[in-house]
Amino acid sequence: MWKTMDREAFMDAEPFMDLYAESYNSSSSSISEEVRKQGPIGSVSAAFKCMTSDATKLCVHDALFKLKGTGDYDIGGTYADGDPEFWFFYTVSVCHGDNHLLNLFVCHRKTGTFSIEVANSSSLTQKVSPGDDVPYLLLPEDNMVKFNFKSTKPNLNYFIKTFCFKKLDRFNKASTLFIPIKITVNPKFELNNDIVKSIKLKHDLSGLLTKQETTDYILESASCKQFPTHKILLAAHSPVLMKMIKESDVASLVIDISDKDMELLLEFIYTGTIKNIMQEDCVKLLQIADRFQLTQLFTLTQHVIGDQINPNNAIEMAIVAKKFKLHDLLKRVFTYIAKNPKVLDSEGWKNLQDVELAKDLFQYSRNLVQSVIDKCRVCSSNLERN
Repeated sequence: MWKTMDREAFMDAEPFMDLYAESYNSSSSSISEEVRKQGPIGSVSAAFKCMTSDATKLCVHDALFKLKGTGDYDIGGTYADGDPEFWFFYTVSVCHGDNHLLNLFVCHRKTGTFSIEVANSSSLTQKVSPGDDVPYLLLPEDNMVKFNFKSTKPNLNYFIKTFCFKKLDRFNKASTLFIPIKITVNPKFELNNDIVKSIKLKHDLSGLLTKQETTDYILESASCKQFPTHKILLAAHSPVLMKMIKESDVASLVIDISDKDMELLLEFIYTGTIKNIMQEDCVKLLQIADRFQLTQLFTLTQHVIGDQINPNNAIEMAIVAKKFKLHDLLKRVFTYIAKNPKVLDSEGWKNLQDVELAKDLFQYSRNLVQSVIDKCRVCSSNLERN
């Protein structure tokens, strides 16, 4: 039914998926009403709806028939807050040596960052569900590989991974192939400590800053304090400073910035890090990174800024997260506010002028409550079935 369907054409047909699912499920009277509506929890298939957060496996039905030839097929999609979020599909082909290839793809219906974890091996394990005579095939669940993606506009397609099956003798006519999967939307930023250390070692010129040897340029703060520097380092690490230096006819530059912020700016330019970043005002660091286009400072700062949220600054954090498009931080702030009503008594909330941000906050809180209710219903249904 779904073979060779154009992604855009499928979007027009998607409202009819519920009808398809209904007709598909009506033949199985032994399945509970909740399962007929939502499908087996975690299964991504064209026959059922599956929440993105619940997805644990992709269902490739009639795998033997499809892997014998060539073509492209749809697997199914996932939803979030009632809206389509991801659609999975694949192509199959046969290459030299009787190798059968399955190329896995995903279409992201929205914008933003996400990660996909899938099996990292093509090894197959045959299993049989309780009460079912037909075995199914499963790719390894204990060896997953992670891929990160970023969508700047909706409905972008991404290649995920190719699986190679050398022989099809383990497949029978009715076999379903399950591909383990984990989807994370707006994944938290994780720093690789080894990479950070390497960057710091290669970038650390703190000796030049402290000794002030062979300096050839002066930066002057708003208080008129002078900071001897090296012009080549300023220009190399900040496009903004490079432009200002080029436009200046003298060997000095006055910047409307406090002494403290100037020290932080130069510390990062010369060392590639902020020594006591956990004790610093990370909002201020983000502002410095944005003003001087210091991409690495932006990256270094955002993984710790969430730890500074409190009732007095939560609204400011939300404003900053929205300004710098830090979606994961914004979600974290919204969750904090939903769990800490004291924020609504803060000066930040009383002085909030961003109506859209306030609407987004209340909508997120409403969705959060609804999500908890839905999970309780699913748990209750599972208990009834057991």
